[in-house]
Amino acid sequence: MMNYIAIEEFCQHYGVEVRLIQEFANFGLVRLHTNQDRQVIPASEVKQLERMLRLALDLDLNPEGIDVILNMRQEMQRLRRKTQRLQNRLRRLEQERHWNLLEGPQSRGFIVDVGE
Repeated sequence: MMNYIAIEEFCQHYGVEVRLIQEFANFGLVRLHTNQDRQVIPASEVKQLERMLRLALDLDLNPEGIDVILNMRQEMQRLRRKTQRLQNRLRRLEQERHWNLLEGPQSRGFIVDVGE
């Protein structure tokens, strides 16, 4: 079951006009639903909507600017996750290489000339 928050309550809490949230919805930044003849916001989108409000109010960004910033943020998060996966893979490969060197020919009784 999905929880919802009435737009009027959200706007009253944050001191913004309903029109602003509707503008975000018209631009596709937030999904609005109708429940008992009231427009509501999925509770799961409140955090993102709070972020949009900060961008709109603190930085005076329009919906287009907010969309750009949110997309860049999402891309940065994707790149961070990819970087972390690559770092983890590199760490595993380095560990395997280290163990292969330790278990290499010298550990099997072979004489290895490491040179000077």
